Amino acid sequence: MKCSGCGIEIQTKDKNKPGYLPENILQEKQITGEKITCQRCFKLKHYNQLLPITVKSDFYPQLDKVLKDFKNIIWVIDVMDFEGTFREDISKKLKEKNIMLLVNKIDLLPKTLPLAELKKWIFDRVKDKINIKIENIRMVSAKKKFGMNRIFRILNEKNIKKALIMGVTNVGKSSLINSFSHNDVTISSYPGTTLKMIKTKIKKYDIEIYDTPGIEPKDRVCDMFDIFTQVKIIPKKEISRKTFKVEPGRIIFISGLVKFKVLELAKEELRPVFLVFAPENISIHDTNKEKAKELINNRKVLYPPFENNFNFDEIEFETKKYTINEGYDLSIPGLGWISVRRGPLVIEITSPKNVKLYIRKSMVSPK
Repeated sequence: MKCSGCGIEIQTKDKNKPGYLPENILQEKQITGEKITCQRCFKLKHYNQLLPITVKSDFYPQLDKVLKDFKNIIWVIDVMDFEGTFREDISKKLKEKNIMLLVNKIDLLPKTLPLAELKKWIFDRVKDKINIKIENIRMVSAKKKFGMNRIFRILNEKNIKKALIMGVTNVGKSSLINSFSHNDVTISSYPGTTLKMIKTKIKKYDIEIYDTPGIEPKDRVCDMFDIFTQVKIIPKKEISRKTFKVEPGRIIFISGLVKFKVLELAKEELRPVFLVFAPENISIHDTNKEKAKELINNRKVLYPPFENNFNFDEIEFETKKYTINEGYDLSIPGLGWISVRRGPLVIEITSPKNVKLYIRKSMVSPK
């Protein structure tokens, strides 16, 4: 059996050798009839990274060198994972740059959320970290091709002829590039880095866009999984949300890696009311303490991970107590968020230790 991308023989034993594909992914594709692609070709397609064999490469160390050649930056973030994709370590590198911030995947948010309200929410979060005007924050959807033409008109009006587009993995940067590359464009390689950038020329506006490989963080929940799982849990439709009004002691799982226990009643001794937002391929499950232990290895109920042989021992977990007031969220980078409607919500949450959780003003306010 050969890879449909490069023609190499598929193997499931050694991820550091050519042709590797995890056995569970191979079986899944055989059942669904999908094209079978090795890990290397898969990463090239989704992350713009052509790697010799291993997939453990990262564009981040090269970023400083690349940024020297660009004054204008198009920074793509994922509205579904704001804290995981708008990163302070990147923002510090862009202090002297002209930034256009593209907020992608807005089509996946609840339709009741006004774009003007969302833009203000984003601006309030970033204004102290980067030098940007609110009009340079653009709401876009690569999937729906919403907002793309306006971006190039703005660049053209400002007489910008060259810009670097960048972002961490899974923000939809490649999809944005594809949404306009089918027009009157030319594409070529840009030498000078180990992982090459791709130059796309928008002839209509005489603008050159340089696409970088995705920057790979290691501190989001999604980063705990293999690249096949990461792509699988990227939301394809409006984000799932479940509403809870539970007694203290109940345990809520979000995937198989994060769980929290409600510790107290809310104001006036009422049960707290909260929503859990997560992509459709991430499970949200409510249970009690006794059943929680039985469910840990049940991949049909708690997912991702999707494979039964996932090694939980490789992840260090920690448990912390959080108090989230009404009108605030607890954001879990690379996974989703908890939004409190009646609080305070006092919880004890267990999650991977290297994933920093954030309390923020609610993105989606109650209507």
